[in-house]
Amino acid sequence: MKRREFFTASLASAAIAALPVRRLWAEGVAGSSIPDADIAAIKLNGGPIVIPGAAVADLRSRLRGALLVPGQEGYEQARRIWNHMIDRHPALIARCAGPADVAAALAFARERELLLAVRGGGHSFPGYSTCDGGLVIDLSTMHGVRVDPIARTVRAEGGAWLGDVDAESQHYALATPLGAISNTGIAGLTLGGGYGWLSRRFGLACDNLVGADLITADGQFHRLSEQENPDLFWAIRGGGGNFGVVTSFEYQLHAVGPQVLAGFLAYPATELRQALEFYAEFAARAPRELHLEFDAATPLPSGAAPTINICYSADPKAGEKALEPLLKFGKPTMNTIKMQDYVAVQRQYDGPPLSEYNSYLKSGFLREVQPGLIDVIVNELHADETFGATVSHFGGAIGDRSPTATAFTHREANFMVFVSGGWKAAADNDRNRSEVRSRWDKVKPFTAGYYVNLNEGDQRQTDDNYGQNRARLAALKRQYDPANLFRLNANVRPA
Repeated sequence: MKRREFFTASLASAAIAALPVRRLWAEGVAGSSIPDADIAAIKLNGGPIVIPGAAVADLRSRLRGALLVPGQEGYEQARRIWNHMIDRHPALIARCAGPADVAAALAFARERELLLAVRGGGHSFPGYSTCDGGLVIDLSTMHGVRVDPIARTVRAEGGAWLGDVDAESQHYALATPLGAISNTGIAGLTLGGGYGWLSRRFGLACDNLVGADLITADGQFHRLSEQENPDLFWAIRGGGGNFGVVTSFEYQLHAVGPQVLAGFLAYPATELRQALEFYAEFAARAPRELHLEFDAATPLPSGAAPTINICYSADPKAGEKALEPLLKFGKPTMNTIKMQDYVAVQRQYDGPPLSEYNSYLKSGFLREVQPGLIDVIVNELHADETFGATVSHFGGAIGDRSPTATAFTHREANFMVFVSGGWKAAADNDRNRSEVRSRWDKVKPFTAGYYVNLNEGDQRQTDDNYGQNRARLAALKRQYDPANLFRLNANVRPA
């Protein structure tokens, strides 16, 4: 997936190739007698820079975690992120063991004006987690989780996955709203808003954040909460990774599970319109304890079929009552709705942490599922095993806060719509990306704004997407990151 950056991958490669260095990539490894070589890298402005081997060795000596360079054992695995389409080659990967490593790596990048990416779980659809020729601050080994069942809070390090938090929290029949794929990182998800099966009942992930530890571009540590550094705390709840590296998140927990009523109903492909029309009407009046998602072409053993996926997280008897209209609708070909472990529900869509698929997706928020949108999905998108169309539930507790209460501003949305593609052959990337965009152009007129964790957009679109919160975000960006060191994200430019 091609991501808007301040230079293209081809420019980065050309700049590296032009550098008059002894060797482009280091051959040394930690503990080896072979010295670190000079490293060709890319600056924030897209220009080339040579990092002396002595500087690389010095950074390596100051980290508790590993510092990986191209050609070194472990580099190829470490440079990969979830989306197979993202194929980038950082000059350096700092696999941080703790906040001190993060601060050291940040100082190294800041002093040399190096292009910088921050990797949490590495599940970024657009590929924010990595870069060509820059430094990646990799938090993936920082994944500790600690639950306080008395206070009903959970603290997790910046590299933790949703599954790490769920597993520890569900030991006490507690949960916090996160995503719906367990090997997603909590960091990027939360910083962009974060929604999942529990969000209509308890709000977004960022709404349940009660504290965070942040290291800003100047290397300073900040404890964030409603009482401590409240402006920064406001900004990271929907403002993405624009303000620093969050090394620890603390969430409010809620009584959930350990079992919830969940599953899906599948319908004949010939009933796509009827199923989508029913979904639109039923979901619009559903209780907030119920999350519903419509997929126009879920891959099943019998072939792709429209499905309505559900999770009811409160009292099962009330859930059965709420689901009566759904269970009476149509003639489903498959019904998997039953009481299930919440952890299993969170894992049901998991693929491998490093996918074999090249993935591309466009999304947008909806006030309602209009008849015109239904016509487009049914008559023009022709979803199948390669190209998907999904309408997901929003609303409920998400809309209880005002659009300016946090940096996440899209509080009036009741649904999201996705147009996606997934395929294995890299040779199909350009053609299939164009196909997703073409399909999206038919859907976009029905939307208002988009979810930053899933979309790419040019700078104007990104600016507009922050809406009435953009000016405040830009002022804070100027205060805490005036050089825009943290730019590989849904970027807020300094005011």
